[in-house]
Amino acid sequence: MPIAYTFLAAPGVHLVSYQGIVTNADFLEGYKAAARDPRYRPGMVEISDFRHAEAMDIEFSAMQELAAWVAGREDLVGTTLRCGVLLGNDVQVGLSRLYEAVAATQTAETIRRFRDLPTLLAWLPVDPVHTAEIDAALTALARSEEEPTASSGQP
Repeated sequence: MPIAYTFLAAPGVHLVSYQGIVTNADFLEGYKAAARDPRYRPGMVEISDFRHAEAMDIEFSAMQELAAWVAGREDLVGTTLRCGVLLGNDVQVGLSRLYEAVAATQTAETIRRFRDLPTLLAWLPVDPVHTAEIDAALTALARSEEEPTASSGQP
């Protein structure tokens, strides 16, 4: 699956790894599956790791659909979402900026882009004591070829 995710309970982080070629359907279903996961908690900070994506074939309409879906979720009312994006190339900068612009019209979601994990964690903020755990979980997700409900994190 081109999008894999897990949750780490202790730092309260939702990790998402984009891998291979990511399509509209992968993008939409990946996030909806994570929201249905019993480990998900509204308002968890998110780290989206784009570094292993070969191509992101995600159209503007899919971004609009996801932002509208997030905006309509009752469990997120009054919650500001924070998402740090780990980038692998400059094309991904543009894609994340486009989603950020779309989301800003409909949701309370703050998105920032980073080239390294320690700087991202300082922004979220996540205690640096969790850096190795988060890095190991992102590495495991990137190597995963299982369905997105597979988890290497804490239950």
